[in-house]
Amino acid sequence: MTDVPVGRLMSTDLVTVSVDATAAEAATRMLETDVNSVLVVDEAGRLEGILTGTDFVTLVRENDPGDRTPVGTCMTTDVVTASRTDSVEALTTLADGQYTHVPVTDDERVVVGMLSTTDLTRHLAEKRRRSEE
Repeated sequence: MTDVPVGRLMSTDLVTVSVDATAAEAATRMLETDVNSVLVVDEAGRLEGILTGTDFVTLVRENDPGDRTPVGTCMTTDVVTASRTDSVEALTTLADGQYTHVPVTDDERVVVGMLSTTDLTRHLAEKRRRSEE
């Protein structure tokens, strides 16, 4: 996995909501698109936060999940991000199991992709298959 840039492995089919979306709207988008997290962005596509399944567990525990709670009140705002040119090797936070998704942003924090543990697993499986041939 040495020197593999994040941009080569990241997904670009992104699921986003605005910071003004309700938690119920975000949950609906996640269910409709079969994803475990949704990126919260401003009108220019800049990353404001990420809303994960763990955030929803907290929300349900503390509130009525059918209420009009805006995602901005329950999203994670201290988001670890990467750039397209970062080496996958540098993303030890994924390998350590601390995060399952790392948003990929440009210099202005506009979201351009998402790197997940699934992307890394796929890459490692392909690398192993090639080495065994």
